[in-house]
Amino acid sequence: MADPTEPDHLIELDPPVASVAWSPDFVAQSLEVLFVCLRPDGPHVLRPIHAESLRLGWPPNAQPGQIVLDAASRYALEPLLVHSTSWRHDGSHVVITYVAAVAPPDRPSPYLADETMGRTDLARGDAFGPPPAIEVNQVLEHALRHLAWLVKDDDVVRETLAEWAPYLERYVPEPFRAFDPPAPPG
Repeated sequence: MADPTEPDHLIELDPPVASVAWSPDFVAQSLEVLFVCLRPDGPHVLRPIHAESLRLGWPPNAQPGQIVLDAASRYALEPLLVHSTSWRHDGSHVVITYVAAVAPPDRPSPYLADETMGRTDLARGDAFGPPPAIEVNQVLEHALRHLAWLVKDDDVVRETLAEWAPYLERYVPEPFRAFDPPAPPG
């Protein structure tokens, strides 16, 4: 029987993704990173195998976009566009969500699950408060609606996500949804 203390049986772990630990008791705000890529069958989300989304601690002196870029590098992802899309309360802290459009990886990280994205209804609150619950798939839906608006309104996003434009046309850009005519009855 092999001795488990021998060096060839030890596994060296990579250092943490962020230099600040994420903890609901420690960090008053955190970054949520949603890695998305476009494959021939549509958008995919690349999420940690252990969670619905990647949550990172955010040191006060760090730029959030750089933290997202560092996380993409850690997972060997090639970022195309990094953009903040939403924020929400989660218990007693604030979660700021960034969508990171990345090139489809040839060999995905074994630490990321690659899942197709479906459509879902957005979480809706009332006139004076947030929705009672917000699921990650609803945040993803909001992020793609946000990108659908930006690909039409922002030259940099339009150029950067040119391949995405045909797919994003399926999304109603959220700022203009209220102006859509009502659906005909039954």
